[in-house]
Amino acid sequence: MTKKSKLAIGLAVALTLVVGPSALAADEWKFGLGTGFSALSLDGDIGFEAPVAGTIIADVDLDNSDTSDMFESGFGFAGYAAKGKWKILYGVGTLTLEDSDATVKAEWDRTQFEAAGVYTFAKTGNHSWGALFGVRNVGHEWTITSGMEKIKVDESWTDGLVGVTHGVPFSEKWSWSTRLDGGFGDSEGTTMFTTGINWHVGSHWLFNLNAKLTNIEFENGDPGDSDYYLYDVDETTIGIGFLYNF
Repeated sequence: MTKKSKLAIGLAVALTLVVGPSALAADEWKFGLGTGFSALSLDGDIGFEAPVAGTIIADVDLDNSDTSDMFESGFGFAGYAAKGKWKILYGVGTLTLEDSDATVKAEWDRTQFEAAGVYTFAKTGNHSWGALFGVRNVGHEWTITSGMEKIKVDESWTDGLVGVTHGVPFSEKWSWSTRLDGGFGDSEGTTMFTTGINWHVGSHWLFNLNAKLTNIEFENGDPGDSDYYLYDVDETTIGIGFLYNF
């Protein structure tokens, strides 16, 4: 029997991945590396199989203020290498969250790795359009203790990515970049949309204000299986990033 409950977990202000510049690179190789800070919210369902209670489906509806108290540690960085019409993007992120009250203690560790290539296939005026393809790996580890119940989950999935990118400069110092991609493979399907305003400071620094919407649907097994896990969540991120070009 499936039980509905509220689960006190969340994502807080944490380091996140930064979007690289969208302009075409010169004939020589260009590189960049950066990081940032973000605030996230969650809306969806997370499911576990408990030894005693059976299948538990947790209804998660947490805004940024709800999740900020649960942050324990986090780190992320992203970079790029670009030459001509080609760009290679990569990023790594980790996050650890903890929450507890009189009856429940929960810890969630999330890791993510992503690598993608972008080919600029068209320019319309000062707008650049790119085709994106790559791979993303996500890992979730849970430890939840409540009375006699102890739930442990260790799941990961890998998706292939396809998508499009768009970039347009407003001036010498300001530009706008957008990315839309879909992930398909081990998950039931993941969609990510991110857009940001970039401020180019001198020849090396880029600062970024960005928003990201991600819909993730992953399910391992069926309700009643000992290794059942469901993560069907919309994640919303507002972030500030900075990147050094060299």
